[in-house]
Amino acid sequence: VSTQSTGKKSSSLTENMKERLTQFDDRLIRLKDQIMPVYDEMQVKIRAQTNGELAIKELDKVARYYCLREELDRTISNDVSSSVPEYIKNMKELSKAIRFFLDNNPNSNEVKKLKELFHTGFNNMCKEFEDVLKKRSRNVTIKDMSSDGDKLPIIPLIIPEAKENLSLISKWVAENHVFVKNNYPPDVDFVRIICTNYVTVQKKYLREKLEMLANAEQLAIFANATPIMGRRVRNAEITRKGSKLSRENVRRQSKRGHKRTPSDHTSIQTIKEDINVEQTAKSFAKVGNYFAQLIKSEYYQIQDLITPSLCERVFVDIVEPAMTHFEGEGMSLVKAAKEQILNNNWVAVFPLIMLYQSLNKIKCSLISEDQLDFETAPLAPISKLISAITTCVKETLDQFKCFVEDDAVKTSNVASDGTVHQLTSNVMSICGQLLAYEETVGTLLKGVQHQGTRKLPQSNIHRQMATYINGILKALEKNLESKSKVYDNKSLSALFLMNNYNYIRNNLKESEILTLLQDNHHDGVDLDARYIDWIHKQMEVYRLWYQPMIDVMTDSNTGTVFRESDKLKDSQKDAIKTKFKVFNTTLEEQLRIQQKWAIPDPQFREWVREGNIEAIIFRYEDMCKRYEKVNFSSNNKKYIIYSTEDVEKTLTMFFDQKF
Repeated sequence: VSTQSTGKKSSSLTENMKERLTQFDDRLIRLKDQIMPVYDEMQVKIRAQTNGELAIKELDKVARYYCLREELDRTISNDVSSSVPEYIKNMKELSKAIRFFLDNNPNSNEVKKLKELFHTGFNNMCKEFEDVLKKRSRNVTIKDMSSDGDKLPIIPLIIPEAKENLSLISKWVAENHVFVKNNYPPDVDFVRIICTNYVTVQKKYLREKLEMLANAEQLAIFANATPIMGRRVRNAEITRKGSKLSRENVRRQSKRGHKRTPSDHTSIQTIKEDINVEQTAKSFAKVGNYFAQLIKSEYYQIQDLITPSLCERVFVDIVEPAMTHFEGEGMSLVKAAKEQILNNNWVAVFPLIMLYQSLNKIKCSLISEDQLDFETAPLAPISKLISAITTCVKETLDQFKCFVEDDAVKTSNVASDGTVHQLTSNVMSICGQLLAYEETVGTLLKGVQHQGTRKLPQSNIHRQMATYINGILKALEKNLESKSKVYDNKSLSALFLMNNYNYIRNNLKESEILTLLQDNHHDGVDLDARYIDWIHKQMEVYRLWYQPMIDVMTDSNTGTVFRESDKLKDSQKDAIKTKFKVFNTTLEEQLRIQQKWAIPDPQFREWVREGNIEAIIFRYEDMCKRYEKVNFSSNNKKYIIYSTEDVEKTLTMFFDQKF
């Protein structure tokens, strides 16, 4: 019963709910029918209002376009300096107005007037671009530069705020280039005007900065001066006189025992140096480093300020004239060095080697950091200058070797005292200098220029240097042998060779040349031992001067001993007198002669003196003991003039020119 009752109630409730929902649905339909007309009417009104507002705005724009010329005339006609962003904003408004009239009324007077104002604005922007470049460039000085050629810094050439304005102007001009091209005559090209102004100003700026740097380095580059940086280069040549000054220089050189460096030019004091060329080359290298920094900075500045398609052309136009002039000055320096080299001033090659290193370092730095092409304009002049220096240095090295071997002046430049020859001291000094530039010289001798960061293996460089220096030494030895024959006195000829061989040997030991040659096994002999052997052989020839003394001091009848009581025959007395006469005469004559001879090396001088004393003094002492108490004369002291001490003292006066 309860279940049936519950079921009935549930059915009743369901029917009621269904009825009510049906009624609610009917009411919603009636409500929709009443509301939708109102909604549609409201939407129509909203759209009408929106369209009206848009129409009003467009009408306002159109009205403003008609008034814009008068509104902006004063602003656009004035200069841009007050606010570049604001000026560009006004130019954009002007551009929109021109486009509106071109689309709707292209033949109206407003188009013509607006175009004229737009043209004025563009001209003002180009003028502002030029003025900012001129007035807001940084005063770059040497303090801003880096002296390290391995890495070239980027130097700001324009004040940052000014550069930002320049960038805005340049971008605006580039963005509107097509619009201007389509609406103005062909001769109206503001991109070209911007680029032309930039080239004009920056070309002058680069020139002024180079003049400043050159003046700071005391160079006359870009100035109205005589060639080779405004300095007259004197022709320097090897001093051939065997003067006292030259001998003192050689003595000083023989005492030195240090490794030479590229800046050590005291090792060639016997050569008349021309400081102008050396100092000019150093200054030129510095200016070249500074110039490269300016070029690099200009390159990156152009990327920020100039249309990408025109960057390369603008860079070429700015840099090429200065680079060409720089190349010309460098060629003048090479020419001046060649003139000195032709006058046998071989040290003139070292400034060129130093300059080669500097320029090559700059080139490698630019190539590795900036991927700049050095084989095309405007940087090709650097490659040409490096090539010219390479050719000159290589030719000079070849000519120097021939000069050492041939040396046209065979006799007149040989010193009368047998001292170290100027050629020997100069050759060894130059070899030492070359060794200080071993990597560069070895590369040039191989005939390979540096390309980027590629370098020859060290073993190849050592081999090239060893071969060249070994050839120089052989040529020098051959030349010295020829010069030694100039002397009539065989002992002096031998002394000349000993002095030179000893000087060469000492220089080889003091420098790293001996190690270089030994490590590369040239000739397969011990060079030091070879020179020692040659010195000893020449010492045997030198000792011929006292052979007459040795002969008379050596008694042919060694077994004969005279006593004080012995009565000698006249022939025996005469023989003894002759012995002492020959000895005394020879000693006095050799003192007179060899006192004028020279041995600049103190240790070697003492070694030769000791050899003389050892060969003579004991024999003389023995002869005096044999005959001093023998009655070979009524006055033996007339013949036995010198005591043993006197003879030794006399022998120590050899090679001492102060007496």
